[in-house]
Amino acid sequence: MTGMRCSRIILTALAMLLVGSPCTYAQSSRLWIVTGNNVADAAQRSLASRQSVADDLVVPTFQVINGMSVADIAESDLDRFSNWMHRACPRCGGFTVHTSREAALKEADNPAYKPGFRYLAPLPEALDQQSTVGRALDRVKGDKIVSTITMLQGFGTRHYQTSKGQEAAEFVRREWQSMGQERPDFTVALFSHHDWLQNSVIGTIRGASHSDEVVVIGAHIDSIHWKNRENPKENAPGADDDASGVAVVTEALRVLMETGFKPQRTIKFMAYSAEEVGLRGSAEIAAKYAAESKSEGGQKVIAALQFDMTGFNPGKDARDIYLVNDHASAELNGFLTKLLKEYNHSGAHAITHAETKGCYACSDHVSWTSNGIRAAWPFESPREQSNPYIHTSEDLVSKLDPAKAARFAKLAVEFLIETAKGVDGRESYRN
Repeated sequence: MTGMRCSRIILTALAMLLVGSPCTYAQSSRLWIVTGNNVADAAQRSLASRQSVADDLVVPTFQVINGMSVADIAESDLDRFSNWMHRACPRCGGFTVHTSREAALKEADNPAYKPGFRYLAPLPEALDQQSTVGRALDRVKGDKIVSTITMLQGFGTRHYQTSKGQEAAEFVRREWQSMGQERPDFTVALFSHHDWLQNSVIGTIRGASHSDEVVVIGAHIDSIHWKNRENPKENAPGADDDASGVAVVTEALRVLMETGFKPQRTIKFMAYSAEEVGLRGSAEIAAKYAAESKSEGGQKVIAALQFDMTGFNPGKDARDIYLVNDHASAELNGFLTKLLKEYNHSGAHAITHAETKGCYACSDHVSWTSNGIRAAWPFESPREQSNPYIHTSEDLVSKLDPAKAARFAKLAVEFLIETAKGVDGRESYRN
């Protein structure tokens, strides 16, 4: 997390980025990337004082479609491209990765981004789990969240192509498994990606009566260091981005297990790999679930909530939570607002909130949105005040606010209870 002029801007930026032999570039396997309008604007600003590049460098050529820019890129240059995006466009440099030109062009013309798109299944009509939610909110603990962030920070890096990144995924799997080891309706599995080392992690509480309907909360487990172009795999503690999100998902799971909550709908807890290089892990997972939803008896994802950066406090006048309002479901944002007004208007669990503008592909919620599944991204700050330490060695737990992260965990708990509904609760689904 354009026109021909913008196309030339991004082309020039990539020429400066992809330093190396044209022959090496030509021999690399190819991927296709899609970026948004805002990247071109940021690129123009970042290139104002830069020099030209060598004339003999082979670089991608962008095609502009529906306000998005599409190009092919050498897979070996993906890290460098990601690093440049994070450096030049720190608040808006999102992109997605595709294995073919056809898939990239389809993404650029995705009907799920257009007004009036209709989802497969409804959200709950009413909020009626006050007693269950109240008990759960009392159990959310900021120190538990800090403990998880600290453990993940301790891996040094969680880059998607490193053994440390995979060790972090296995750590999360063990943590989640230990929380649900006494529940026969709970399982945890690693999700293998064929093109890179780090697994994603998926924990599942099977729904008691509507197991074919699924509610998802997720965060990304990988980290990256954008200052080190030659070796981005080093020195990337990623406390806020995104150990804080994984810790929120983990805390929501812990609270539901501790309270004995048994849902009617199936709940999925996800830790995605390879977010920092084009949402690759969540893209594979969301595409799999979207395909299954179209098959007879397949599971249908009702909604997906993304937690990416939950602990940084930008200033005394800032709100606790900001709902990103583009490339996200307005309906789901409305539902989250309804939760916040019902459960967090005052008292010990009070949460202030507002909206902020996001960008194309700034976090994993876009993988769900692009597959026709409503998704949202509650964020820690206005986009223009986002954490300046991310993607550096200074993204540390010591710079985060545990109480702020706990508020995101409370929203996660409310969301899961009210969308999945407990077996002893009332249902109020629209027909």
